[in-house]
Amino acid sequence: MFDLKRALNKNKLFINFSSQEITDFIMSSHYNTRNYQSGQIIAIKGESLTQISLILTGAVEIQKNYPAGKMIVINQISVGGVFGEVAIFSSKNTFPSTVMASLDTKIMFISKTNIIKICFQNKKFLSNLLHLLSEKILILDHKLHFLSGENIRQKLCLYLIEQYVKYKTLSIRLDMSKQKMAEQFGVTRPSLSRELIQMKKEGLIDYNNTHIIIQNLQALENYL
Repeated sequence: MFDLKRALNKNKLFINFSSQEITDFIMSSHYNTRNYQSGQIIAIKGESLTQISLILTGAVEIQKNYPAGKMIVINQISVGGVFGEVAIFSSKNTFPSTVMASLDTKIMFISKTNIIKICFQNKKFLSNLLHLLSEKILILDHKLHFLSGENIRQKLCLYLIEQYVKYKTLSIRLDMSKQKMAEQFGVTRPSLSRELIQMKKEGLIDYNNTHIIIQNLQALENYL
């Protein structure tokens, strides 16, 4: 039997909530839940957005679809995650991207009206929502930072130097696949691979399946 209380306990909007507080939320709030099969479309870009969505089980993909048929996965959100909370408070009130269930997924929907009501009644919920919005803004700023590079090499150099500064090591562990890295940089995977090969030939880096090793930090900085 599905345990809604346990599922909400994992959600980012209910951090620091006691068991009783979650129970009170379930009893007093208006919401609905729906199940989706893997591969099923949850929302299409441009559709009206009137609710935020809490992922109780499974996972979803946020997709960018192009007219010629190309599709890029912008983000993946799993259990405990939320989507729709940013755009719902905008003047447009439509989905900015298509959302698809990447696994069998159960989602809780809460209307904008009820979200506002809950925020007035519960400071913890309001604080968690503001924290979630702030984190997403920072992630967007992070992505725009890489996209600001004029070419693939500059984007790679920006990424590698940032990782070096963060972890204080020339051996940069890859926490994403090359496909995901390419999507983050706004380039194709073959283009990214060609640039990595060329940078290796020039003695700037070395790499394997799990790491990129900076061999000439000064040269990387010269590209910025």
